[in-house]
Amino acid sequence: MKKKHLHYSKRQRVEEPLENVEFVVHKFNNRPKPDKNKTLIVCCFSEFGCETISCLYCLPKILQKTAGFYTIAVGWYGRAYLYKHLVDEFWELKEDYQHLRDNTFAFKYVGKNLAKIENQMSNHGKVIPTGYMGNLLVGNYCGNPECRDVRQGWESIEKCPKCGEVEKYYRSIFGDHQHNKKFAVRLPHPSKEKLDWARKLVGEKAVAIFARGRKTYGRNLPSSFYVDLIKLLEDKGYSPVWLGEKQSTQPCPVDHILDFSRNPESRDLESTLAIVCNCEFTVQFWTASTRLAGMMGIPWLLFETPDQIYAKQEGIRQEMSTFGEKKLCLCDFNNVYNNPKEAIDLTKRCIEEMQIGNFDDVVGLIDNKEALANLIEGDFYNLRRK
Repeated sequence: MKKKHLHYSKRQRVEEPLENVEFVVHKFNNRPKPDKNKTLIVCCFSEFGCETISCLYCLPKILQKTAGFYTIAVGWYGRAYLYKHLVDEFWELKEDYQHLRDNTFAFKYVGKNLAKIENQMSNHGKVIPTGYMGNLLVGNYCGNPECRDVRQGWESIEKCPKCGEVEKYYRSIFGDHQHNKKFAVRLPHPSKEKLDWARKLVGEKAVAIFARGRKTYGRNLPSSFYVDLIKLLEDKGYSPVWLGEKQSTQPCPVDHILDFSRNPESRDLESTLAIVCNCEFTVQFWTASTRLAGMMGIPWLLFETPDQIYAKQEGIRQEMSTFGEKKLCLCDFNNVYNNPKEAIDLTKRCIEEMQIGNFDDVVGLIDNKEALANLIEGDFYNLRRK
């Protein structure tokens, strides 16, 4: 009997208290900086998959309601490109503090260091905490000052259930995601110079691989699996390129392909996006890196667990951050981990279907297909509604 590998624990990294932290300040315009009473500080210490949704929908909504404020986003190392079209400044935590990402879960975090950083931001302006982004996505909020009722939910509620307010009742973004997707503030494409540089770097028929290497949640496939994946892609005439952030990406297991995740230039998100834009598609397993291809309109292939798509928020996040073709292969993680040959065969099937324009979901290594059918039938987030 094959040993099962369960990799779903949320281990909290033991943090050493940080007395002071340092930022790199990116200023995107010549607008003069006012005093703290007219400065808005937006904290963005979430997981990457959630952070991209924030930039597409939540932050633009906040800025719409705080017009006139000088806006500073505060967040992770290497993320300045996500914000340069939205805010006046981005305060980037230096690379030395990347370990703090290990204690983030969606729009939440544990540990005292990030809480301390957010609290100290009040010295510089009015603070919007990280968790508020999640509230915008799933929270229905009454703006009537005599009510202020807040309710979590996915349904589009037309008026405040408590006071009946209509005009100042703010409905959740996820509540009507098909409608709200029309108002996404898209991330700009990389510059022509960056795109030309990337084209020369990766050549023709490039395919990007994102190999999850997270300390939290687990769900990391072994390096041997990626050796087989690289061989599959090369056998089909593609040129694999290894992408991702060093903090959350496994090192490339072979020497003959480009491992951009360990390249100093990978800290520049625009460079990574330029490479993605020069790829035929990206392929990944249990990771939110689909956001990069999705935001650029490049096709992606993802292996993911059914409940993440149909019973949790990942499915709707993917839907709202993808502006091109996408293909899902639904599998139980342990089945892929324990049956790598079958998983590679499934990957081959998915790629061949994509080559002929078939982007339908594939049901792969699933133990309980009846439970999957029930999830799809329930379609909690209306992902199949057109």
